[in-house]
Amino acid sequence: MRGAAGQELRRRVVTSYLLLVVSLLLVDQLWSPSEEAIGELIFISDTDSVDAGRDSNSVYRIGTDGRGMKRIVGSIPHGDGYLRTTDIDCERASQQLVIASHRHDLNGFHHSLLDGSLLHLDEPKTGEPLTALREIALASDGAGVLVSREYGEHSPPRFGLASGDLMNRLFTSIKLPTAERSYVSPDWAPDGRRISYIIVEQAADARATYKLAVAKPDGSGERIIHESSWLMSDLTWSPDGAWLTAVIGAQVYTMLPDGSGLTRVTMHHTGATSPRWSPDGRWISFVAPSSYPGFLQLMLLDTDGSGIRQVANIRGAVVNGCWV
Repeated sequence: MRGAAGQELRRRVVTSYLLLVVSLLLVDQLWSPSEEAIGELIFISDTDSVDAGRDSNSVYRIGTDGRGMKRIVGSIPHGDGYLRTTDIDCERASQQLVIASHRHDLNGFHHSLLDGSLLHLDEPKTGEPLTALREIALASDGAGVLVSREYGEHSPPRFGLASGDLMNRLFTSIKLPTAERSYVSPDWAPDGRRISYIIVEQAADARATYKLAVAKPDGSGERIIHESSWLMSDLTWSPDGAWLTAVIGAQVYTMLPDGSGLTRVTMHHTGATSPRWSPDGRWISFVAPSSYPGFLQLMLLDTDGSGIRQVANIRGAVVNGCWV
């Protein structure tokens, strides 16, 4: 009897355990956010062991459901080594991808199609050199290019803005830095009639002040629409030009182009960087630290801050580039 009773007890325990596992799986499917892909993200990372060994990084593409990650531009040779990309931007309509590197011995930026084909270096024909690029922005027509680059006249280094296009590759400085002022995080409005950027003002032994500015493409008509003592970065426009997004104090905020309607959309306890709008303007992707050491997360959420979900947990550095 004891043997039979023991077997019956074990059977009941195993059955109960299996029912619990099945129930948890069903609940997870019912309550987890949909994992259907709503587009693809293009980002840069050194997640590949080859890149890590070369001290370089590559351009990757991944579905917003976390599937199908592939490298579309591998380590780019340069001199006796490889480039470390600092920023990328792309446009779905024109299928253009531009890649910047903060190398002082590289004059220009790399340019390819969204599938990584036709990769080549675009060098300025005349005018302003394009060395030490920090950030790069591509206009919605796929032609205009706006960069933040280091100017060597100041110590510590300061950054200014240069503007040009992919056709004639003639670049002109539109915002020169000073000993106390840099211009960073440039972006084009979707209509191509405005640009935005962040002014970083920092006197010696003083805390920096950050100013969000909107101007004409040549830098004239500058208007300061927001000012903060919190670190401000990663400025970008919504696809319809109705909103601006910026990282302020390690969280993502949206605002109208006149600076009103400032709204915090992330509440991520470890902070957020690299916000990028989906083409339909319904979602924002961003990067956040992971609970796993050495990993970063690609995340996305609805523009009102709801529906947050993880796209991927990626080993190594990650800079979000754009949606396609």
